[in-house]
Amino acid sequence: MKVNIIVFSQTGNTKKVAEVMAKEMQQHENVDVSLIPFKELSMDDFQNADLIGVGSPCFESQAPTPVRQFLAKISSMKGRDVFVFSTSGGAPGRVLRDLAKPLEKKGANVLGAFICKGTNAHPLPCINGQSPGRPNQSDLEKAKSFAGSLIEDIHNGALITTKEARNDLLKPSLNLYSVAGLLLKEPLLRLLLPKPKAQAGRCNQCQWCVHECPTQSITVRSEPEIKSTCIRCYRCMNGCPQQAYSVKWGISNFVVWSLYNETFARTFGNLKDNE
Repeated sequence: MKVNIIVFSQTGNTKKVAEVMAKEMQQHENVDVSLIPFKELSMDDFQNADLIGVGSPCFESQAPTPVRQFLAKISSMKGRDVFVFSTSGGAPGRVLRDLAKPLEKKGANVLGAFICKGTNAHPLPCINGQSPGRPNQSDLEKAKSFAGSLIEDIHNGALITTKEARNDLLKPSLNLYSVAGLLLKEPLLRLLLPKPKAQAGRCNQCQWCVHECPTQSITVRSEPEIKSTCIRCYRCMNGCPQQAYSVKWGISNFVVWSLYNETFARTFGNLKDNE
């Protein structure tokens, strides 16, 4: 069995989950697993495997824009088995649906979904650091168990009896964060969240941000320039070796807090009382 696990990961949280899944699946007899970063992804990776996994973090209660756009372009997936997975700070909304639905529309058979917490690296002060230390060992053990049971069920032909239980996470919902995931698209986000700005004299033209930007929105000449296609993921700001980017949050911090505060995350998200 050929398995391709495709992962979009910026801070490494979702990559950790993907690596654990890949390692567990590889332990099974006659299973060959490839772990494919989103930056190296091609359309062929959705066609040359028996089982395909697609994973990403949760951005604003939905799957990241580049991932959604790529999945929408895939050709027929008729009869192909897939699974989806994600990490989220506490308000996952419709992220798993965003990953699964375009694959289902192309004819794929979604065998299951997995989600766990991931430390929130968004630099907004009101949400930065949410779910610290996640995914932890317990999260990774659950990811391992999910991956192992999936392979075993495929080998044993038991998918009919177990698929429904695994797909509970994919059922449509109209809770607060599912609605937020529908509404918080790029035009609105560009109004709510400020675009990072380069700090004069800090950039040494290393091109790190150009390589890391998921929407190819950055060019670097004498100073970095960010195009209007910026999706406000703040990867450039979080990771720049020279700390060449800054943001003035202003009222944005309050606006985001009003939706993604701890009380709402516990009530409408998946943040539990002991977390």
